[in-house]
Amino acid sequence: MTKKIVAVTACPTGVAHTSLAAEALESAARKRGDWSKGETRGSGGAKNTLTAEEIAQADVVIIAADIELDLSGFVGKRLYRTSTGAALKKSAQEMDNAFNSAEVYQGSAGRSSSAGKTELPGVYKHLMTGVSHMLPLVVAGGLCIALSFVFGIQAFNEPGTLAAALFQIGGKAAFALMVPVLAGFIAFSIADRPGLAPGLIGGMLASLCGAGFLGGIVAGFLAGYSVRFLAQNIKLPASMEALKPVLVLPLLSTLVTGLIMIYVVGGPVSAVMEGLTTFLGNMTSTNAILLGMLLGAMQGFDLGGPVNKAAYTFGG
Repeated sequence: MTKKIVAVTACPTGVAHTSLAAEALESAARKRGDWSKGETRGSGGAKNTLTAEEIAQADVVIIAADIELDLSGFVGKRLYRTSTGAALKKSAQEMDNAFNSAEVYQGSAGRSSSAGKTELPGVYKHLMTGVSHMLPLVVAGGLCIALSFVFGIQAFNEPGTLAAALFQIGGKAAFALMVPVLAGFIAFSIADRPGLAPGLIGGMLASLCGAGFLGGIVAGFLAGYSVRFLAQNIKLPASMEALKPVLVLPLLSTLVTGLIMIYVVGGPVSAVMEGLTTFLGNMTSTNAILLGMLLGAMQGFDLGGPVNKAAYTFGG
């Protein structure tokens, strides 16, 4: 009897792995004589979107994602989680795992524990969610800065020129938002909407105190988990419960995150970033070759992952 499988794929960059994983799963299903449809949630939005009827008729749902996704449409369905890499390289095996290990998804309050051995740890997924939302700022800002160099390497120093405007858009606007957005969406991945404001504010404080993207990562996790802790431990009367996600949680978590970033985390992380910058700036030609080899190895270690992004940031 033909079985019906639906899948959702998503990777941090939302380009190659997202579509390739969906194609691999569909191909594996056809070889088994089954029907399959894969929805891709990439950088251009959702494509090949699953209908409510297709979801209802599916025997199993496969979520091949390296970031957190909204899965509210799959409540009550047998659901199996894996990564895009596993779906791409071991699609037939993942199909078997899905039918053998899938469990009924109960929603975020009672998340299915059917994750396979290849599922990435939660912390990594939260980090990847932040990175995936930061990438468009990196691309847009970097290209604007590059366009400003077309008029001359120092042309942006002339006020009122197009080069100066492009450099301001890229360097002083887009790049200034990188760390806050990274931190904000790490917190959003952990604690949903109440975590967004504390994460953004914590990320901005990390930028202001010179802690860079390392401080932004710390701020994002600090904001997200503080919101989650407060949400689980603060009890309000039913008449005031509506204020909790829009007032109580963002305010208290912002205070906690902000004060810790200013008085505890900001200084040490800023010193680490300054030390790394000084070290890189003082590299001799011989050491620069070793540095290039190290950065190259880091970029190839986990394509699209945090180690890759750290190498890209330092290399730039």
